Amino acid sequence: MDNLHNSKILVVDDNEDNLELIEDFLDDEGYENIICVLGAKEAYDVLSSHNIDLIILDIMMPEIDGLKACEYIKSHPEYEDIPIIIATAKADLDTLKAGFEAGANDYVRKPITNDVELLARVKNALTMKIQLNYIKNINKTLDTKIKDEIEKNHKKDLLMQEQTKLAAMGEMVGSIAHQWRQPLNALSINIQNLEDDFADGLIDEKFLDEFMGKNRKIITFMSDTIDDFRNFFRIDKEKTKFSALESVDSVVNILGAVMKSNGIELKIVGDDFEIYGFKNEFSQVIMNIINNAKDALIEKNIKDKVVSLKLDNHSIFIEDNAGGIEETIISRIFEPYFTTKEQGKGTGMGLCMSKMIIEDNMNGKLKARNINDGVVFEIILDSECDKC
Repeated sequence: MDNLHNSKILVVDDNEDNLELIEDFLDDEGYENIICVLGAKEAYDVLSSHNIDLIILDIMMPEIDGLKACEYIKSHPEYEDIPIIIATAKADLDTLKAGFEAGANDYVRKPITNDVELLARVKNALTMKIQLNYIKNINKTLDTKIKDEIEKNHKKDLLMQEQTKLAAMGEMVGSIAHQWRQPLNALSINIQNLEDDFADGLIDEKFLDEFMGKNRKIITFMSDTIDDFRNFFRIDKEKTKFSALESVDSVVNILGAVMKSNGIELKIVGDDFEIYGFKNEFSQVIMNIINNAKDALIEKNIKDKVVSLKLDNHSIFIEDNAGGIEETIISRIFEPYFTTKEQGKGTGMGLCMSKMIIEDNMNGKLKARNINDGVVFEIILDSECDKC
C-alpha cells in the first residue's frame, strides 16, 4: 500500500451516520487508519495522542463549531501543517471565505451523496502534505550540514564561504515550501470562485481563456521556483532582457490573494523599463521583500496596511507603512543570519540572498532606508549603478 493510503485521517462530526458514511467511503478506497469522533473536544484529545495527517471537520457542531475548532488547531505550531477539509452544507462564498480564513485548506459539500468529490479532495490534500514534508526534510538535512560545517571548519574565510552557500541552499528550499503555499492558496480560491461565476452565468469562451491563462501563470511560477533552486549556483546561466513591470506583476499576481486576505493593499505605479539579468532570481527578490513587508505589517497590527511598488528610471522602490526598522539595526539587515523575526520564523538569509542576486549576479544595488511611517527598499538596476 502506498504512503497516501497509510495516512492517518481524523473525521469530526456530531452525527454518527455522517461519520459512518465518510468512514465507509474512505475504507472502500483503501484508507485504513481512520479515527472518527463526535465533537471538537474529542478531536483535540486525538490530536494530542496521534500523528494525524488529515482532518475532515464538520462546520455545524454544538458546543464548539468547526470554524472555532479549525482556528484552535491552526494556532498550535505542532498542528498547523495538518491539512483540514471542512464539511459544510453552506457552500456560499461567505461561508467558504470564513473557512479559509480560519485555516481550512479545502472543503467538501454536505450532504455527501457520493464518494467522488470527497476522495478527490482527500487525495489532493494528502499529496500536497507529503510534498511539503519532503521539502521540509530536505531543508532540515541542509540545516544539519550547515551546523556540521561550522563545527569542523575553524578558518574564518573558508567557514563563511561554505556556511553561506549551504545556508543559501537551505533558504531556497524553504522558499519553495513558503512560495508554493501562496500560489496553491490562490489556485484554490480561483477554483472556489469558479462555481459562483458559473451560477452567475459569467462563464464564456473569453472568461475561460482568461481563467486558464491566469492559473497557468501561477503553475509556471511554481515550476520556475524549482528551476531557480537548481540553477542558483550555476555559473553558466545566461542573462536575458525582460520587462520590469511584467516581472513585478507576476509576483503581485501570485501574492494578491494572500495579501488581500490579510487586509494589505498592494499598489504599483510608474513606467516600465527593460532589465538585463536573471528574470526568475529578480522575481524572487521582489517576492522576498514584499513578504517581509507583509510579515511586519501583520506582526505590528497596522490598521491600514499598504505596500507600494514604484518603477522609476531603472529603479524599483518597495515601500510599506509598518513603522520602519530601528536605526540601530537597519545597517545590519543584509548580513547573513541577522533577523528581526522571532526564533523559528526567519533564518536571516532572505535579504542577504536578495543582495547577492542584485549586486553580485545583476551588477545592481540594493539599499534600505526608513521613511515617515515605514521602510523603503531601493533596487537600482541602471548600467551606471556601480557609481551610486
